[in-house]
Order: sequence, then C-alpha cells, then structure tokens
Amino acid sequence: MKNKIIVFVTIVFFCLSCKKGWLEEKQDIKLIVPTTLNDLDLLLNVNEFQYDGRGAGETSSDDYEFTLEQFNQLFYGFDRDFIVWKTERNLDNLPIQQNEWKCAYTQIQICNVVLKRLSSITRTENNKADFDRIYGTALYHRSKQFLNMVMSFSKYYDKNTSNSDLGIPIKLDDDIAEEIKRATVEQTYQQIIQDLKLAAHYLPVSQIDYSRVAKGGAFALLSRTFLFMDNYNEAKKMADSSLKYHSFVEDFNLITNTSGSRPLNLRSKEIHVSAIMVKPSSNPSIGRINSSLYNQYEDSDLRKMLFFRKESDGKVTFRGHFMNNLFTGTTTGEVLLILAECKARLGDKNGALEALNTLEVNRYKKTEFIPFTAISEVEALKIILQERRKELLTRGLRWQDLKRFNRDPQFAQTLVRRIGNETYSLAPNDVKFVLPIPQFVINFNKIQQNQY
Repeated sequence: MKNKIIVFVTIVFFCLSCKKGWLEEKQDIKLIVPTTLNDLDLLLNVNEFQYDGRGAGETSSDDYEFTLEQFNQLFYGFDRDFIVWKTERNLDNLPIQQNEWKCAYTQIQICNVVLKRLSSITRTENNKADFDRIYGTALYHRSKQFLNMVMSFSKYYDKNTSNSDLGIPIKLDDDIAEEIKRATVEQTYQQIIQDLKLAAHYLPVSQIDYSRVAKGGAFALLSRTFLFMDNYNEAKKMADSSLKYHSFVEDFNLITNTSGSRPLNLRSKEIHVSAIMVKPSSNPSIGRINSSLYNQYEDSDLRKMLFFRKESDGKVTFRGHFMNNLFTGTTTGEVLLILAECKARLGDKNGALEALNTLEVNRYKKTEFIPFTAISEVEALKIILQERRKELLTRGLRWQDLKRFNRDPQFAQTLVRRIGNETYSLAPNDVKFVLPIPQFVINFNKIQQNQY
C-alpha cells in the first residue's frame, strides 16, 4: 500500500512481547480492538517502550577512541561507518530493536492507538486517575520519540530557519494508510512541547515504579527540549518544575559495591523512567573512552572509579550503567545541570553554581569536595558544560550537544578520529551532523532525504 506509515508494525507483532493479561489472552488479535482502560494500559507496557533512540549519534560522538584492531573488531559494518562519519550508512537490515527509526514510530503508533481509543471511553469520577495517567503516558512517550527523531535526523533548532528546515513526519493518527510527509523543525518542536505540557498536567505526582513516568519526568523532558531550542528561560522553568516533583539525587558516597561490572545498576531513584539505547553502541565495550575526557575526572571524583574499568592496555571502557544497558532517559542529575547551565547563560552565576554544587557534592568524595566557584558567568558556564559531559557520558546526548555548541565559536570544535594510519575529521556545522534517514523509509514513503 503506497504511503503507508513509515514503519508501522501491527499490534499483532507487539503482542508477542506484552506482559501477561489481556494481550496474552487474545489469540486472534487482528480481530480485537482494545476497548477498556486496562487494555490500553497493557499496550503502553509492551517491552518496546523500554527502548530509546540516539544510538547512532552516540556511536558518532567524540567520547571514544579506537586502535585499528579495535575498530576492526566491531561486529557491524555500519558501526564503523558512523565512527568515521560516512554519509552512506546501511540501516535497512537491522532487527527492530536495533533500528532507531522503526523503534520510534512503532512506539508512536501504539500511542496513537491508545489516544484514539481513549476518545471513545468516558472519563468518570471512578476512572479519572487511570484515564489521566494513561493519557499522559501516551503523550509522553510519543513526544519523547518525536524528540529523539528530530535530534538525530534534522538540523539543530534555529529560530531563523526552523520554519523552513525539514523536521520529521509528525504522525498523530493511528490510520496506517495516512499519507505522511516531513514537518518543519518548528512544527516538530511545537508538537513536542504541546504533548509534553499536556502530559505534565495529566500524569500523577508520583511514579508507580521506575518503568512508569510521572510529572517530574514530563517536566524534565520539556526542560531538555527547551534547552535544545536555546530557550533558556523556559528550560529553567521546566527544570524548576521537575525538581519540585522529583528532586532525589543519588549519593555516590553511599555505594559500597564498587568492584562489580556495573556498580551503578541501581534502578536509581534519580531515573524518571526506564530507557535504554535501542542500538547499543559497541564503543563502550570495544573502543576506549577518549583519553582527554577520562583525564578530566579528578581522583576525588567518584565517577572516575564507578564509571570506568581499566583494560589491559591501560585505557578505560565504560561500566557506569544506571540500568542493564546504556541508559538514555532523564534524571535529576541532568535536570540540575540544565538548571545550572540556563542560570549561567541568563546571568545568574551564583544560582548556577548552587544548582551545580547540589549535584556535585553527591559525585565527589565528601571529605575532599570543594564547592565549585567562578569569577564570571562565562567561567561558570565552562565549568558546567565540562561537568555536563562528565555526568551524562553514554546517555546519547553528546551528539546533540556538539550540534548546539558548534553554533558558538567559543565552544565549536573539529572532531578528529585517528584509526591506524588514517585520520578522519568532521568540521563544525558539517552537514553530516544530520544523520541520513534509512533508505527503506525513503523508498517506502517517498519523503525527502537529507541532503549531503
């Protein structure tokens, strides 16, 4: 069928991985339409919702280095393509859990099914708590995937060009035959903001468990969104709102099991909702953490011990997972860093350092921690951005940070990768910072490819 939704895989597929209950009991799902709040709640708890995007950008970022032998050990050829910033990358033949585009739009489709069915269910005094939570959850997950997609496959937000720059397809209906096209970057971000504000309104105050999002998580994702629009006033407001509902910071001084392979696999209360990278990069286990980055961690910084494992070659790999794979969701730590950055950029040096130190006192040895100070907003900002990189390592955010920093001459940098006798480079604002849309999507939907 021409112009079907990008990668819609029918609900039949998802049922294979659902929790026990309604979906498991129905044998001929194609003939079944979810009709109750319990049905819809189960749909939002299929395994696909634990996956998040941005693995391709993580692979492409400057946080890793490789010897020629390590580079050749990478299992997938497309990993090597991303590492050396090739324009042509083959994402066509990956299973769904390893294809970011498919992952995003399957989740979006489920959310659209849920939202459509909710419109036919009457909200009552007895069901309003569940109704509102399901409504907010569907909006949250849909907007999160829209944000992942625009971060990877579109230019960085620029208010001067956002109304003409190509965004992503904004799929808001569950009709798989609907003709789709790319919205503008402006339209994409406005849809994300609209969804998240509604989600924040309807979601509960407290999490049911680490797999369920609440108000603090919606405001955190709004804060991340506004930060990536350079809207520091709104990003600050949303960070404050998130901390109002979710302010727990994990004290790394209290972690005693430091010798394990993953000492931070805590199901930490810092996490707003579980999320792991859909295409886990091989970089953290095969490649080595960039030496210049590793050397930024002081000996009194507990992350130096908890995040890294020293290998036989004397260099380090990453082991600081918050979950059983690379964690990509929002946390209290990220929100505090956004708050600190925004305050510094808005001229509030003391407020910026206060937010930063609220986090860092829990990251450094308490007996050796000296609160960060700065003589100017510019110096404070440099410190905050350095701590942001150290705290949010492997979260799938570095690539988008590079895109935004490249627009500021004081932070722009040329990426250089030396592998064997070959040297590869990527200049600031190079078009290859926008990743190519998988070719099967172009072939199937006739939407416009990014230009190189």
